[in-house]
Amino acid sequence: MVATLWRCPLCQQVLNPQGASLSCVNRHSFDLAKEGYVNLLPVQRKHSADPGDNKAMLASRRYFLERGYYAPLAAALVQTLQNYCEPNQRLTLYDAGCGEGYYLNYIAQQLGHQHRYVGSDIAKTAMKMAAKQYKALSFAVASSFDLPLADNAVDVLIRVFAPASESEIQRVLKPNGLYLWAYPAAQHLYELRQLIYDQAKPHSVETLSPLARMQVLPDIQVKYALQLPDQTSIAALLHMTPYYWSASAEKQAYCQQLNQLAVTVDFAISVQRKLAEPATV
Repeated sequence: MVATLWRCPLCQQVLNPQGASLSCVNRHSFDLAKEGYVNLLPVQRKHSADPGDNKAMLASRRYFLERGYYAPLAAALVQTLQNYCEPNQRLTLYDAGCGEGYYLNYIAQQLGHQHRYVGSDIAKTAMKMAAKQYKALSFAVASSFDLPLADNAVDVLIRVFAPASESEIQRVLKPNGLYLWAYPAAQHLYELRQLIYDQAKPHSVETLSPLARMQVLPDIQVKYALQLPDQTSIAALLHMTPYYWSASAEKQAYCQQLNQLAVTVDFAISVQRKLAEPATV
């Protein structure tokens, strides 16, 4: 557990270990779950009893990702970090909205455990799954709109699909820190969309302005053809996407009885670096 990296969600003071809990100077205390994660999402800030992705969706995503279907995206994140980070720098990497932890663990396996790897997600089940399987990494239940980290705490912030607060991203990144945001591009899973919608359209990609005080670096494109070889993989893909909720029962059944499916995988990675604060006179 990277205890001194977390901050109290109630008073924003540093959390330090106290036995099987983390506590701040104001005596707010948060128990460590048996799996090793800490819950830093106060009850009064939850918008539902069990926010975030449900257990079935998370299980489908883990099944799909562990078969390497999105490994080229994970590899592109690693390559981007290697291109922009100093080779001997000990990094603190944070995955905001990390789900069940696949991408953060992939990066850790490739870059090595001399770095600190930290992730959070609003779904308690996701953090339980992540902490149980990836014991060398640190996880917390928290909203990506209220990151449980001190100011200027991380060298790299990774965001894969998850919503987040731009001001929070700015706040927790160190000066010269790197921000990688992966999101679906226009042709992502177009063939699946054709099966779900009567009039399928390319994925709408919002044109976003760069974050304030950030240097915009060249985007990374990750696009390839993917052949799903069996019904289980197709069902997992459908269940882990928003298309599952858009599909009628008839179309869900049709997709899940297919023996194979060829789809286009199309991602973009926005790369930005936080500008150093100007020197004060």
